[in-house]
Amino acid sequence: MNFTKLTQEEFANHSKQDAYYNFMQSQQMAELRQKRGWQVEFVGVKDEDGQVIASTLLARMPIRLGFYYEIDGGFLGDYENEELVSNFISGLKEYIRQNGGLYLTMTPDFVYQTRDWNGEKLGQAQEKVFQSLVRAGMQHQGFEIGFSAKPRWIFVKDLTEIHDEKELRKSYQKDAQYSVKKCAQFGIEVRNLAFEELDKFKTLTEHTAKRRGFEDKTLDYYQAAFQAFGKDAKFVVAEINFATYIENLRKRQAELQEKLLKIAKNLEKTPNSSKMLNQQREFADQLKTQEKRIAEAQVFLEESGDKDVILAGGLFIFNEKEVIYLFSGTYDKYKNFYAPFLIQDVMLNEAVKRGIPRYNFFGINGQFDGSDGVLKFKQSFSGNVEEKMGSFDLIANPTKYKLYQLMHKTLGKLRG
Repeated sequence: MNFTKLTQEEFANHSKQDAYYNFMQSQQMAELRQKRGWQVEFVGVKDEDGQVIASTLLARMPIRLGFYYEIDGGFLGDYENEELVSNFISGLKEYIRQNGGLYLTMTPDFVYQTRDWNGEKLGQAQEKVFQSLVRAGMQHQGFEIGFSAKPRWIFVKDLTEIHDEKELRKSYQKDAQYSVKKCAQFGIEVRNLAFEELDKFKTLTEHTAKRRGFEDKTLDYYQAAFQAFGKDAKFVVAEINFATYIENLRKRQAELQEKLLKIAKNLEKTPNSSKMLNQQREFADQLKTQEKRIAEAQVFLEESGDKDVILAGGLFIFNEKEVIYLFSGTYDKYKNFYAPFLIQDVMLNEAVKRGIPRYNFFGINGQFDGSDGVLKFKQSFSGNVEEKMGSFDLIANPTKYKLYQLMHKTLGKLRG
């Protein structure tokens, strides 16, 4: 085995065939990282016949005393081949040391433990693979709980046995089925944003980030992602026209009023009919809901005028193996319109139509005590949880790394 630099073509040919191929280890991500100021290159391992058997997109950024290296999504290769893992890690360490690197962080896209949607373990943890990485010299950062930019916990849905929209909807939980149905009644539409409209997406995600207390990506980032991934990136929004919405509500209101009149006439003949009395209460409650929604919509109409209004949105990355639900946003005042459910339904249907076998809802916080609202939303579409191994550090130059840490710590204290 021989650790070596790879051409972009060699990386592309190997990566697309590898079982662990993921969007973080792609040519598009290499382009996005370059647009964001990273230096990128491709390295890997070849066998005795010169065939690539492991590859990775390696990114670096200058720091004090040298460079910080990163492998997001892990290397692509057979993680269960301990000889390959050892050869790759030792070659990588020497390579980054020779090229001015202090240390590297790698976050493998490798499933450590599969769980059901409630967090219960399915099968055994991949302890052997974890230990082989540690023996090769990787320092584990810990089995963390919580949300992060590189989630250790993700929610996924297997689409291999789903062939059409009817089967897909049937696989949802009742709350998702109900919400998607209501969106159709509301007249909500889903569409893709053009590059020139990405400022609308940024405004949406910034609103959500402030509300939920996390840091949003910049508009430059979203623009760079749009350009790097091209047709494989979909910036999707759900919109409503409140004038049309009110018109639909009034039609439904008239239908309910007509039904109540018919029931009232029938009750004159059979006043003790429990069936009709129950229907009367049900339709009366629905009529009150319609009246409340009309009043609410009138306020929204006065604010927006007769134009389409964005309720929610998301960024989705497509490839042959999966669809990734990467970023999203929802305007809090429009949360009762269930728009995020419709967006997921549309994207799930797109995946089924394309024959993509896996839908990646991406990050959850890894807590299954009912506190994670994000998990609850994703559970409504049914699926499983994948617990990843987390991140590892590889120290290439221990002396400079210790000095770098000391300088970083000292300067941090000086700044307050």
